[in-house]
Amino acid sequence: MSLELVLMTPVFVMFIMLLAAVGRYVDAQSQIDGAARDAVRAASIARSAGDAVRYADRAGAASLNGHHWCRGGPSIVTDTGNWGPGGRVTVTVTCTVGLGDLAFLGLPGSRTFTGSAVAPIDTYSYRGTDSPAEDDQ
Repeated sequence: MSLELVLMTPVFVMFIMLLAAVGRYVDAQSQIDGAARDAVRAASIARSAGDAVRYADRAGAASLNGHHWCRGGPSIVTDTGNWGPGGRVTVTVTCTVGLGDLAFLGLPGSRTFTGSAVAPIDTYSYRGTDSPAEDDQ
């Protein structure tokens, strides 16, 4: 019985560490997806494409603020190519996550995670023109 315990303990410890690594992967991807959703929501309510980029940057960075595992902060790219009433905005958040403390499991020292979200722009909102009267002409 003690021989079985001696042989199985390292296997059991490695299994627990593998579960911790999977949990770290899932948590990081979830946090980055959430940051992309927050950023695209902020961008979709902006009045202009320039404001959308600024709002997305602020919201995405604020969503990941305080997460020490995102090396160098998140990279946030806002696509406003289809900007306008009835269009859409897309935000992609990329973050390199440090996994050096799990390297003994054979995992890489870091991994880059990417999250993306798309939001529609309200069809009936006044956005990005000089005056509301121009829309009626």
